[in-house]
Amino acid sequence: MSEPAILKTRYDSHPAAVYLTISNLEAANSFTQEMFRQLIDYIREANEDPTVRVIVLRGDGDRFFSSGLSMEMLDNINTTDAKMAQWKLGKWAREAMAESNKIIVSAVKGACAGAGFELSLCADLIYASDKAKFVLPEFNIGLIPGCGGALNLHKKIPYNRFFEMITFCERMKPEEGLKWGIINKVFPVDEFDASVEELVKKLCERPPLSVKGFKELLRTQAVLGEEAAFRKEYDLSVDLMSTKDFQNAVKAFRAKEAPVFKGE
Repeated sequence: MSEPAILKTRYDSHPAAVYLTISNLEAANSFTQEMFRQLIDYIREANEDPTVRVIVLRGDGDRFFSSGLSMEMLDNINTTDAKMAQWKLGKWAREAMAESNKIIVSAVKGACAGAGFELSLCADLIYASDKAKFVLPEFNIGLIPGCGGALNLHKKIPYNRFFEMITFCERMKPEEGLKWGIINKVFPVDEFDASVEELVKKLCERPPLSVKGFKELLRTQAVLGEEAAFRKEYDLSVDLMSTKDFQNAVKAFRAKEAPVFKGE
């Protein structure tokens, strides 16, 4: 039996992408504390690596993306320090995702529950198979979603639907998530891996400096408000007009060629 872990993989076919696989097959890809730490470290490392443009979060196998927290983690939440430590791991994980200047994709092929769904809601894009299912089951054990799930889901769907989904721990089908704008695209399960890979390749070709600036702009608006965001927008626009990527893209456009963005 393999040890529960976050597996980090890069492929020669699109080396600018890092795949982080939630691997705990004996326990429905549930998270251990060490897996949370690995995920945080890998996301932070990727954010500092100029060769990385896209981070893909996925589950090991076809059945589960992640079932959330492992029973080991739940059993060990028995002291004030343990409770605080667990909440902090979730906080640091979602902060690492929120602070990343890379495109983060959640590729959900199977069941996605609890912390797995909450972390997916922190991604920039969610792609799902038609066999995926999503649920925040915390009310069933007397908790609330504690990894940002309630707060992030509230931003994406109408309040009444959000409240009912949380309160009754209702499962969301991928088609419903697509309708509400939570999920970007849904693919047949037998086409899922190839479809996601093709999209990841295209995302790796997007201008990295534009992606970085775009995400900085959104963070500024969320934290500091509209006025600060407009100032940031001006600064970014002027700075990006001075880059080689912009200048080369204009030349490529005139020559009716596809631009190649190098992050310069």
